[in-house]
Amino acid sequence: MTTELNTIAFKAQTHSKHRFQNVYGQLTDDALYRAWANLNKNSAAGIDGQTAKQFETRLPDNIQRLHQELKSGRYRVNDVKRVYIPKANGKERPLGLPTVEDKLVQQSVADILENIWEQDFLRNSYGNLYKFVFLAR
Repeated sequence: MTTELNTIAFKAQTHSKHRFQNVYGQLTDDALYRAWANLNKNSAAGIDGQTAKQFETRLPDNIQRLHQELKSGRYRVNDVKRVYIPKANGKERPLGLPTVEDKLVQQSVADILENIWEQDFLRNSYGNLYKFVFLAR
């Protein structure tokens, strides 16, 4: 965990009534690099057709450009590619495939929110973050 995320987690833990106002401002290039490390590089391409391997060939440039778009407010979410996968009963299930850029932004936001909300969960709970028991404030 980085210093920024440690600071967020500490603030959330020590000031339970604090309301974080500028989560968007935390979407730095460092946050995008952290998200890249956690991204599934084998996932299918989104509507733009770009795979993670293609994105990685120019990773510093792509992350810097994405960060500038976020910082200036020009970033817009891309459309989600819709594919249908067969189910055992013969029907199909819709599946949405976001672009690599959108996955990076989503993962960055998830990392930040996780460090805020994790402080509200019981320490003796085990398993996935979303299975924790939420404490009443």
